[in-house]
Amino acid sequence: MDSNTLTFLLKGGHLNMPERTELGLWPHPPLKFSDVVRHLAGVLESGKSFPRGWKPAVPGEPVWEGGVIEPKARWLYVYRAQRHHPLNPTRFAEKIEKLFFSSKAAARYYLKWDLSLPGNLDGWKVVR
Repeated sequence: MDSNTLTFLLKGGHLNMPERTELGLWPHPPLKFSDVVRHLAGVLESGKSFPRGWKPAVPGEPVWEGGVIEPKARWLYVYRAQRHHPLNPTRFAEKIEKLFFSSKAAARYYLKWDLSLPGNLDGWKVVR
């Protein structure tokens, strides 16, 4: 699988069966978790937020749920996530912020907690 396709899938993209066949991605072997971590770490080292830019919650506005990793320096990455308050939707969102001192550590955390990997990535099996 090429790096653009893997990045697309890690951002939540989907490829249907005709697209997979057209791209030569079917049938496909499992992906190694370590390769996926290495790929995402490389994306983070490019200095761009992943999978999108961070948008903090604003009272009364929809909340962009899910995690975002922001590179702050080559050795500092901030993971942020937020969600609506589960019991009272009129309350401000719940949020988390974690610091990581390597791109690989930030990537592993995102892959585990946001994408539940190792496991299924849009039909691709990701294995240890």
